[in-house]
Amino acid sequence: MSHLSRIFFTLLLIFPSSLEAQEAHSHPAPEKLGQVSFPTSCLPAVQQQFDRGVALLHSFAYTAAENAFRSVAEKDPRCAMAHWGIAMTHFHQLWDPPLSPATTSTAQREIQQAQEIGAGSERERRFVNALGLIYQGAGTIPFRTRALNYEHAMSDLAAENRKDAEAQVFYALALLANASPTDKVHKN
Repeated sequence: MSHLSRIFFTLLLIFPSSLEAQEAHSHPAPEKLGQVSFPTSCLPAVQQQFDRGVALLHSFAYTAAENAFRSVAEKDPRCAMAHWGIAMTHFHQLWDPPLSPATTSTAQREIQQAQEIGAGSERERRFVNALGLIYQGAGTIPFRTRALNYEHAMSDLAAENRKDAEAQVFYALALLANASPTDKVHKN
C-alpha cells in the first residue's frame, strides 16, 4: 500500500470521529429548563420563545436553541437578537474547538444580519457587537485574539449592566473560555 493510500485511509477513520465530537457538543433539550429573563426589543409575542432559546443555549442544547431562535426570526423579521442567538449557537466557547470551520460562515452571516437589522437597544447592540468580534476576521485574526476582544467587550457590557443576570452569565462564560488550563490561582 502506498504512503498516500495509508494517509487517505487514516483520514477516513479519523474524520467521522471528529464529526461525532463536534455533534457531541450539542446536547438534547432537557425536559426542564431554568428560568431565563433576557428582555429584548423584539415583538412581545416572541419574548417567551427567545427566553427559551437562551435557556437551551445555557444547557448546551445548541440545535434546539438554534431552532428556537430561527422560529423567533421567522415570527419577527426585525428581531436582530434572534440572529445573534443563531450565531451564538455556533460559538461553543467552552468546548474544543470553540468554532467549527463548517459553520463559521453561517454564523458570520447571522451576526452580520443582526448588525444590519440594528438592535433595538444599546444593550442589544453591545451583545451583537461583542459576538461580532468572535467572527470578524475569522480567517486572518487568531482565535485567541478574537476571544480576548470578546471577553473585553463582555466585561464592559457586564460592568454597565450589573443587575442584568444574562450580561453577567455571558461575561462569566467568556472568562471561563479564556482561562488558562495551567492557571492554578483561577484568575478568571
